[in-house]
Amino acid sequence: MPPPVFKLIDLFSGAGGMTLGFTALSGNRFVPVWANDFDEWCVETYNHNFDNHCTLGDIGRYVDSPRVEIPEADLVIGGPPCQGFSLLNKNRAEDPRKALWHPFLRVVELSGAKVFVMENVQQLLDSPEHDLILEAAYLQLSIRGV
Repeated sequence: MPPPVFKLIDLFSGAGGMTLGFTALSGNRFVPVWANDFDEWCVETYNHNFDNHCTLGDIGRYVDSPRVEIPEADLVIGGPPCQGFSLLNKNRAEDPRKALWHPFLRVVELSGAKVFVMENVQQLLDSPEHDLILEAAYLQLSIRGV
């Protein structure tokens, strides 16, 4: 019996660096089924490397659009922008990018994924958003019985 294959969604995908680490190209059993990024060149590069399933656009607008179908997945990965938490951003308190974890978790919910990996900078751990992310993820996964 062949080993199981798991479906993967990559958000804030860039050119696909995180996807690469999960796929057969790196000896793993994840197959990317959907990805999203805001940068046209990143989407083009991702699609060149991993098939044509990366979409261009604002994930906050995509996630609840009736025209966008989020596919089923076992795992959602991604690195929401870190600038809102980075020490280098002196205006980080009001940075709207700090809220992009909301659509990330919405995709986790809509895809039915039981696992997610969210990458960011260390300063996120000491932010109020960190606790909100943990609470929202715990609530969402426990409601679904995961």
